[in-house]
Amino acid sequence: MGVPSSAVKEVDRALLDIAARQGHVIGLDDVQRVGMTARQWQRRVRVGEWVPVASGAWRHVAAPETFHLRVRAHALSLGREAALSGAAAAAYWGLDGFSVEREEVSFTVPRGRRWHNGPHVRTTRDWRPGDLLWRDGVRVTSVTRVVLDLAAFGETPRRIESAIDSGIRLRLTSVPTLHRRLTESGGPGRRGISLLRELMLDSGGESALERRFLRLMRDAGLPRPLTQVAYRRESSRAMRVDFEFRNGLVVEVSGRLGHASDRDRQRDTRRHNALQQQRRPFLEFTTADVVEDPEYVIVTVRRGLARTGQANATVSMVST
Repeated sequence: MGVPSSAVKEVDRALLDIAARQGHVIGLDDVQRVGMTARQWQRRVRVGEWVPVASGAWRHVAAPETFHLRVRAHALSLGREAALSGAAAAAYWGLDGFSVEREEVSFTVPRGRRWHNGPHVRTTRDWRPGDLLWRDGVRVTSVTRVVLDLAAFGETPRRIESAIDSGIRLRLTSVPTLHRRLTESGGPGRRGISLLRELMLDSGGESALERRFLRLMRDAGLPRPLTQVAYRRESSRAMRVDFEFRNGLVVEVSGRLGHASDRDRQRDTRRHNALQQQRRPFLEFTTADVVEDPEYVIVTVRRGLARTGQANATVSMVST
Protein backbone atom coordinates (compact mmCIF):
# COMPACT_ATOMS: atom_id res chain seq x y z
CA MET A 1 0.00 0.00 0.00
CA GLY A 2 1.28 3.45 -0.88
CA VAL A 3 1.69 6.46 1.42
CA PRO A 4 0.47 10.03 0.97
CA SER A 5 2.64 12.20 -1.25
CA SER A 6 3.27 14.59 1.65
CA ALA A 7 4.81 11.72 3.64
CA VAL A 8 6.92 10.68 0.66
CA LYS A 9 8.27 14.23 0.38
CA GLU A 10 9.06 14.21 4.09
CA VAL A 11 11.12 11.01 3.85
CA ASP A 12 12.91 12.40 0.80
CA ARG A 13 13.90 15.48 2.77
CA ALA A 14 15.03 13.33 5.68
CA LEU A 15 17.16 11.19 3.36
CA LEU A 16 18.75 14.26 1.79
CA ASP A 17 19.56 15.60 5.26
CA ILE A 18 21.33 12.33 6.15
CA ALA A 19 23.25 12.40 2.85
CA ALA A 20 24.40 15.97 3.53
CA ARG A 21 25.85 14.89 6.88
CA GLN A 22 27.58 11.86 5.34
CA GLY A 23 29.43 13.44 2.44
CA HIS A 24 26.40 13.15 0.12
CA VAL A 25 26.14 9.35 0.26
CA ILE A 26 23.58 7.05 1.90
CA GLY A 27 23.15 3.33 2.50
CA LEU A 28 20.16 1.03 2.89
CA ASP A 29 20.21 1.50 6.67
CA ASP A 30 19.59 5.20 6.07
CA VAL A 31 16.68 4.42 3.72
CA GLN A 32 15.09 2.22 6.36
CA ARG A 33 15.76 4.76 9.12
CA VAL A 34 13.65 7.44 7.44
CA GLY A 35 10.78 5.01 6.96
CA MET A 36 10.91 4.66 3.17
CA THR A 37 9.50 1.39 1.86
CA ALA A 38 11.48 -0.93 -0.41
CA ARG A 39 9.10 -0.17 -3.30
CA GLN A 40 9.50 3.59 -2.85
CA TRP A 41 13.27 3.27 -2.76
CA GLN A 42 13.45 1.00 -5.81
CA ARG A 43 11.35 3.46 -7.80
CA ARG A 44 13.68 6.34 -6.92
CA VAL A 45 16.70 4.33 -7.98
CA ARG A 46 14.98 3.18 -11.17
CA VAL A 47 14.15 6.73 -12.29
CA GLY A 48 17.72 7.84 -11.53
CA GLU A 49 16.97 10.05 -8.53
CA TRP A 50 19.58 8.12 -6.54
CA VAL A 51 22.67 6.79 -8.34
CA PRO A 52 24.75 3.79 -7.14
CA VAL A 53 28.40 4.61 -6.39
CA ALA A 54 29.43 1.42 -4.56
CA SER A 55 27.72 -1.75 -3.48
CA GLY A 56 25.09 -0.60 -1.00
CA ALA A 57 25.92 3.11 -1.32
CA TRP A 58 24.21 5.79 -3.40
CA ARG A 59 24.49 9.52 -4.14
CA HIS A 60 21.70 11.89 -5.10
CA VAL A 61 21.70 12.69 -8.81
CA ALA A 62 22.38 16.36 -8.02
CA ALA A 63 25.58 15.54 -6.11
CA PRO A 64 28.69 15.40 -8.36
CA GLU A 65 30.75 12.23 -8.06
CA THR A 66 34.01 13.61 -6.70
CA PHE A 67 37.01 11.74 -5.28
CA HIS A 68 35.86 12.48 -1.73
CA LEU A 69 32.34 11.29 -2.46
CA ARG A 70 33.68 8.01 -3.90
CA VAL A 71 35.86 7.59 -0.82
CA ARG A 72 32.84 8.07 1.44
CA ALA A 73 30.72 5.69 -0.62
CA HIS A 74 33.27 2.88 -0.62
CA ALA A 75 34.01 3.41 3.07
CA LEU A 76 30.27 3.03 3.76
CA SER A 77 30.15 -0.05 1.53
CA LEU A 78 33.18 -1.81 3.03
CA GLY A 79 32.41 -1.04 6.66
CA ARG A 80 34.35 0.34 9.61
CA GLU A 81 37.12 -2.27 9.40
CA ALA A 82 38.32 -0.90 6.05
CA ALA A 83 40.79 1.97 5.73
CA LEU A 84 41.67 4.21 2.80
CA SER A 85 45.26 3.36 1.84
CA GLY A 86 48.10 3.76 -0.64
CA ALA A 87 48.14 6.60 -3.14
CA ALA A 88 44.48 7.39 -2.42
CA ALA A 89 45.31 7.94 1.26
CA ALA A 90 48.31 10.08 0.26
CA ALA A 91 46.00 12.28 -1.82
CA TYR A 92 43.44 12.40 1.01
CA TRP A 93 46.15 13.67 3.39
CA GLY A 94 47.24 16.25 0.79
CA LEU A 95 50.77 14.93 0.28
CA ASP A 96 52.84 16.39 -2.56
CA GLY A 97 52.69 14.53 -5.86
CA PHE A 98 49.30 12.90 -5.18
CA SER A 99 46.13 14.35 -6.65
CA VAL A 100 42.50 13.65 -5.79
CA GLU A 101 41.75 14.11 -9.50
CA ARG A 102 44.13 11.32 -10.51
CA GLU A 103 44.38 8.65 -7.81
CA GLU A 104 42.25 5.52 -7.85
CA VAL A 105 40.28 4.90 -4.67
CA SER A 106 41.83 1.98 -2.78
CA PHE A 107 41.23 0.44 0.63
CA THR A 108 42.90 -2.10 2.89
CA VAL A 109 40.88 -4.57 4.96
CA PRO A 110 41.86 -7.22 7.52
CA ARG A 111 43.04 -10.52 6.05
CA GLY A 112 40.21 -13.00 5.64
CA ARG A 113 37.66 -10.60 4.19
CA ARG A 114 36.75 -10.84 0.53
CA TRP A 115 35.51 -8.13 -1.78
CA HIS A 116 34.81 -8.40 -5.47
CA ASN A 117 33.23 -5.07 -6.42
CA GLY A 118 34.19 -1.45 -6.24
CA PRO A 119 37.65 -0.03 -5.59
CA HIS A 120 40.94 -1.85 -5.42
CA VAL A 121 41.00 -3.66 -2.07
CA ARG A 122 44.08 -5.16 -0.40
CA THR A 123 44.25 -7.28 2.72
CA THR A 124 46.71 -7.19 5.60
CA ARG A 125 47.56 -8.91 8.87
CA ASP A 126 49.95 -6.15 9.91
CA TRP A 127 48.12 -3.17 11.39
CA ARG A 128 49.83 -1.53 14.36
CA PRO A 129 48.48 0.93 16.92
CA GLY A 130 48.54 4.32 15.26
CA ASP A 131 48.30 2.96 11.70
CA LEU A 132 44.58 3.73 11.50
CA LEU A 133 43.15 7.20 12.04
CA TRP A 134 39.84 8.96 11.45
CA ARG A 135 39.96 12.04 9.23
CA ASP A 136 36.82 13.93 8.20
CA GLY A 137 34.67 10.92 9.00
CA VAL A 138 36.73 8.40 7.01
CA ARG A 139 39.04 5.75 8.41
CA VAL A 140 42.41 6.27 6.73
CA THR A 141 45.91 4.87 7.18
CA SER A 142 48.37 7.21 8.91
CA VAL A 143 50.99 8.99 6.82
CA THR A 144 53.68 6.77 8.35
CA ARG A 145 51.76 3.69 7.18
CA VAL A 146 51.05 5.36 3.83
CA VAL A 147 54.81 5.68 3.20
CA LEU A 148 55.39 2.00 4.04
CA ASP A 149 52.49 0.95 1.82
CA LEU A 150 53.60 3.07 -1.13
CA ALA A 151 56.95 1.25 -1.10
CA ALA A 152 55.27 -2.14 -0.71
CA PHE A 153 52.77 -1.38 -3.50
CA GLY A 154 55.57 -0.57 -5.97
CA GLU A 155 55.25 3.22 -6.24
CA THR A 156 58.12 5.10 -7.88
CA PRO A 157 60.99 6.39 -5.71
CA ARG A 158 60.16 9.97 -6.70
CA ARG A 159 56.58 9.66 -5.45
CA ILE A 160 57.70 7.99 -2.23
CA GLU A 161 60.25 10.76 -1.67
CA SER A 162 57.51 13.36 -2.12
CA ALA A 163 55.29 11.56 0.38
CA ILE A 164 58.10 11.38 2.96
CA ASP A 165 59.19 15.01 2.57
CA SER A 166 55.71 16.54 2.53
CA GLY A 167 54.56 14.29 5.39
CA ILE A 168 57.45 15.62 7.46
CA ARG A 169 56.77 19.22 6.40
CA LEU A 170 53.08 18.90 7.36
CA ARG A 171 54.09 17.35 10.71
CA LEU A 172 52.11 14.19 9.89
CA THR A 173 55.11 11.93 10.40
CA SER A 174 58.76 12.28 11.37
CA VAL A 175 62.15 10.80 10.60
CA PRO A 176 62.40 8.97 13.98
CA THR A 177 58.89 7.53 13.53
CA LEU A 178 59.67 6.28 10.02
CA HIS A 179 62.99 4.78 11.13
CA ARG A 180 61.28 3.02 14.03
CA ARG A 181 58.66 1.50 11.73
CA LEU A 182 61.35 0.38 9.29
CA THR A 183 63.11 -1.41 12.15
CA GLU A 184 59.87 -3.00 13.35
CA SER A 185 58.94 -4.15 9.85
CA GLY A 186 61.67 -6.76 9.75
CA GLY A 187 64.43 -7.69 7.34
CA PRO A 188 65.09 -6.75 3.73
CA GLY A 189 62.87 -9.57 2.48
CA ARG A 190 59.77 -7.49 3.04
CA ARG A 191 58.79 -5.73 -0.15
CA GLY A 192 59.88 -2.12 -0.40
CA ILE A 193 61.92 -2.02 2.83
CA SER A 194 65.30 -1.88 1.09
CA LEU A 195 64.11 0.98 -1.13
CA LEU A 196 62.73 2.88 1.85
CA ARG A 197 65.99 2.52 3.76
CA GLU A 198 67.82 3.99 0.79
CA LEU A 199 65.36 6.87 0.43
CA MET A 200 65.51 7.62 4.15
CA LEU A 201 69.25 8.30 3.92
CA ASP A 202 68.51 11.77 2.55
CA SER A 203 65.21 12.47 4.29
CA GLY A 204 64.49 14.92 7.05
CA GLY A 205 64.10 18.08 5.01
CA GLU A 206 60.81 19.41 3.76
CA SER A 207 61.36 19.55 0.01
CA ALA A 208 63.07 17.85 -2.91
CA LEU A 209 65.68 20.63 -2.85
CA GLU A 210 66.53 19.96 0.79
CA ARG A 211 66.72 16.23 0.05
CA ARG A 212 69.11 16.98 -2.80
CA PHE A 213 71.32 19.05 -0.49
CA LEU A 214 71.49 16.17 2.00
CA ARG A 215 72.46 13.81 -0.82
CA LEU A 216 75.24 16.20 -1.86
CA MET A 217 76.61 16.18 1.68
CA ARG A 218 76.49 12.38 1.84
CA ASP A 219 78.13 11.89 -1.58
CA ALA A 220 80.90 14.36 -0.64
CA GLY A 221 81.61 12.55 2.61
CA LEU A 222 80.59 15.58 4.67
CA PRO A 223 78.78 15.16 8.00
CA ARG A 224 75.00 14.99 7.93
CA PRO A 225 73.48 18.14 9.43
CA LEU A 226 70.49 18.29 11.72
CA THR A 227 67.31 19.17 9.81
CA GLN A 228 64.54 21.68 10.55
CA VAL A 229 66.18 23.02 13.69
CA ALA A 230 64.08 25.40 15.78
CA TYR A 231 65.47 28.20 17.95
CA ARG A 232 63.42 29.90 20.63
CA ARG A 233 63.62 33.66 20.66
CA GLU A 234 62.49 35.94 23.46
CA SER A 235 59.06 37.50 22.93
CA SER A 236 58.66 36.01 19.44
CA ARG A 237 57.80 32.83 17.61
CA ALA A 238 60.31 30.03 17.18
CA MET A 239 62.78 30.49 14.34
CA ARG A 240 63.27 27.40 12.18
CA VAL A 241 66.27 26.84 9.89
CA ASP A 242 66.78 24.19 7.23
CA PHE A 243 70.07 22.69 8.46
CA GLU A 244 72.53 23.00 11.30
CA PHE A 245 75.81 21.12 11.44
CA ARG A 246 77.12 19.81 14.76
CA ASN A 247 79.69 22.60 15.04
CA GLY A 248 77.01 25.29 14.70
CA LEU A 249 77.13 26.16 10.98
CA VAL A 250 73.62 26.99 9.72
CA VAL A 251 72.64 26.40 6.08
CA GLU A 252 69.47 27.50 4.29
CA VAL A 253 68.43 26.45 0.78
CA SER A 254 65.94 28.59 -1.11
CA GLY A 255 63.77 27.04 -3.81
CA ARG A 256 61.61 30.01 -4.67
CA LEU A 257 63.64 31.13 -7.66
CA GLY A 258 62.92 34.82 -7.15
CA HIS A 259 59.12 34.67 -7.07
CA ALA A 260 58.62 34.65 -3.30
CA SER A 261 56.00 36.99 -1.94
CA ASP A 262 56.95 40.12 -0.01
CA ARG A 263 55.84 38.34 3.16
CA ASP A 264 58.14 35.37 2.40
CA ARG A 265 61.09 37.68 1.74
CA GLN A 266 60.40 39.60 4.93
CA ARG A 267 60.28 36.39 6.96
CA ASP A 268 63.55 35.13 5.42
CA THR A 269 65.31 38.45 5.97
CA ARG A 270 64.26 38.65 9.60
CA ARG A 271 65.39 35.09 10.21
CA HIS A 272 68.77 35.82 8.63
CA ASN A 273 69.11 39.02 10.66
CA ALA A 274 68.38 37.07 13.84
CA LEU A 275 71.09 34.55 12.95
CA GLN A 276 73.54 37.38 12.36
CA GLN A 277 72.66 38.97 15.69
CA GLN A 278 73.25 35.65 17.42
CA ARG A 279 76.62 35.49 15.67
CA ARG A 280 75.77 32.12 14.15
CA PRO A 281 77.85 31.14 11.10
CA PHE A 282 75.40 31.10 8.22
CA LEU A 283 75.33 30.04 4.55
CA GLU A 284 72.53 30.23 1.99
CA PHE A 285 72.22 28.44 -1.37
CA THR A 286 69.68 28.80 -4.16
CA THR A 287 68.14 26.11 -6.32
CA ALA A 288 70.62 26.97 -9.09
CA ASP A 289 73.51 26.46 -6.66
CA VAL A 290 72.34 23.04 -5.49
CA VAL A 291 71.20 21.74 -8.88
CA GLU A 292 73.57 23.37 -11.37
CA ASP A 293 76.74 23.97 -9.36
CA PRO A 294 76.93 21.30 -6.64
CA GLU A 295 80.73 21.58 -6.48
CA TYR A 296 80.39 25.20 -5.35
CA VAL A 297 77.99 24.09 -2.61
CA ILE A 298 80.31 21.32 -1.42
CA VAL A 299 83.42 23.53 -1.40
CA THR A 300 81.61 26.38 0.36
CA VAL A 301 80.17 24.10 3.05
CA ARG A 302 83.53 22.43 3.57
CA ARG A 303 85.19 25.83 4.05
CA GLY A 304 82.38 26.96 6.33
CA LEU A 305 82.75 23.86 8.47
CA ALA A 306 86.52 24.34 8.69
CA ARG A 307 86.17 28.02 9.56
CA THR A 308 83.50 27.33 12.17
CA GLY A 309 85.57 24.55 13.68
CA GLN A 310 88.61 26.84 13.91
CA ALA A 311 86.50 29.60 15.49
CA ASN A 312 85.08 27.18 18.05
CA ALA A 313 88.54 25.88 18.85
CA THR A 314 89.80 29.46 19.37
CA VAL A 315 86.90 30.26 21.67
CA SER A 316 87.58 27.08 23.63
CA MET A 317 91.29 27.98 24.03
CA VAL A 318 90.47 31.53 25.15
CA SER A 319 87.90 30.25 27.64
CA THR A 320 90.42 27.80 29.06
